[in-house]
Amino acid sequence: MTSRVFNLIRTIAQARLAEIAASINETPWAQAIRNVWRARHHRSSRSVAAAMLQRYSCCYFVNADFWSLPRIELAEYRTCSIDDVPLIRVGEKDIVQLIKGRRAYITTFREHGATLVVNAELPVVTPPDVIHSIAAHGWHILTVDDARRMIEGRDIAASEHGYLTPGNDWLTTTEKNADALQIAESLFPFCEQVVATRTAMMVIYTPGLPKPLRLWRLSLKGIMPSLPPVA
Repeated sequence: MTSRVFNLIRTIAQARLAEIAASINETPWAQAIRNVWRARHHRSSRSVAAAMLQRYSCCYFVNADFWSLPRIELAEYRTCSIDDVPLIRVGEKDIVQLIKGRRAYITTFREHGATLVVNAELPVVTPPDVIHSIAAHGWHILTVDDARRMIEGRDIAASEHGYLTPGNDWLTTTEKNADALQIAESLFPFCEQVVATRTAMMVIYTPGLPKPLRLWRLSLKGIMPSLPPVA
């Protein structure tokens, strides 16, 4: 009898502790900690390269193990089908797995230190896609292409829809979506910085913190060097 009572108490206690743990995991500060951990976990050359291949129809892979200065074929780069093609440094041991099923020249990668990787045609990322990615995953690699589209999406003069605030200010759909997460104060300055420097960054969503701290940035300069100037 005592054993049955003890087992019943233990079962009830375990269930209650599980409820408490689940409740804690859903708190904003717990989500913020989890998002920071996830972002740092994905801040590796291989992970960044894989993420870019999922989003872009073509990327430029730079040999991180190259013995000299890698040569970028700028004429080839500038005639790609999209603007601001990502440059990503990857090691030789990773490239074979990353380019599987895609068109790329491994000999060029080894001899000259860089090669163009052509992927399948992928849909263009829109400003709502970027904001949804930040909210859903807790982190996002903000590229020059992303940042440019975000800035364009903020232009009320070119917007199809506008939202009128209680203070009689106008918001675009892009601004409204960012404001719903309370990250607008940081997101758009980050976008302007990315466009100005032509260098990608990783942004991390940290809900529960004050507005100016809802979005953090991590440098990716060692993995994604600044893009070459466009003519």
